[in-house]
This record gives sequence, structure tokens and C-alpha cells, in this order.
Amino acid sequence: MRYPVIYAGQRVTGTLMSSMLPDIITKNSTLTRASTTTPTDDPDLVATLDANAFYHIIFYIHYAALDVSQIQTAWTTPAGASGVRSASGAAWTLAGGAATAAAADGGYSRAGVHGYGTAVRYGTRNSASNQCVAVEESYLSTASGGTLALQWAQGVSNASATSLSAGSTLHVRRLA
Repeated sequence: MRYPVIYAGQRVTGTLMSSMLPDIITKNSTLTRASTTTPTDDPDLVATLDANAFYHIIFYIHYAALDVSQIQTAWTTPAGASGVRSASGAAWTLAGGAATAAAADGGYSRAGVHGYGTAVRYGTRNSASNQCVAVEESYLSTASGGTLALQWAQGVSNASATSLSAGSTLHVRRLA
């Protein structure tokens, strides 16, 4: 697929050229959340999607948390959006459900495919400052226009804050 469609003899404009590039939204400051397991939209990693369109979406999520709090993510998507998201990062449990200790340092990883609203939980480096990375990706179709946002919260409610770090990014590329 190619977006936008360019026809022979079509006038090349700045708007046309810009529409060919992905939007890259960068989180400029770290945000912390404590004592909550209710995923809420991040105020920075947000984009507006058009109706009846097809997108390639990637979130690069830089976060820090203690093992007692962890992090979980989900996505806000426009009504009627279809597709699934892949999620990869540090595992928070081993096979059999035993919790890992500092999973990101131990090399345990999780990889799965989930619905947009499904909470996905990641392991940590058991540090409020040493960051981990998770990557979530999707090919998403819209029926109506609306908001795309990364939702996140602690995996386990704890007074020790979980942070989504500056430098996290959202990449949005319209394909059709």
C-alpha cells in the first residue's frame, strides 16, 4: 500500500510531501503514577487518526518501576478500530505464574498479540531510575476518526511510583 496515491501529472506540494512522512511524537518529560492500576491515557503519546484509514503504529515505551509496582499498558483507539497489537518487553512472570525478580536484568521476555484494550503487564529492573523498554506495534484500520493514545498504570497498586520516561515515542504512519 502507498499513501497518498500520487497520479501522473499531479502537482507536488509541501502538504503532499508531508503526508508521506510518519508522525513521530516524543515524550519530552517523565511522568510518574503511584497507587493506581487503572490505565489512563498518557498526555504526550497521543495522535488523531482519520476515519476510514489504515495505519502502522509503533510505541517505544521507556519506563522504570520497582518489582512491587510494575507497569501495564493498553491503547485508546477510535470507535470501530480493528486490528491487534504485538507487545514485547521484559516478562513479569515465568511459565507457571511465578513472579520474576528484576525480569529485565534476568533476560526473561514476553511476546504476545493482544486486543487494543487488553492490559499488558511488563517486568522491571526493580529500580525507580533504571529504565526498561517495551515495544508495541500494530497495523490498525479505522472506521471513524478519533484518538490513539497509550494508556498505562502500575501493574500492582503501590505508593512507589512507576514512571513513563522522557524519550518514549509514538510513530504513526498512514498507509491507506
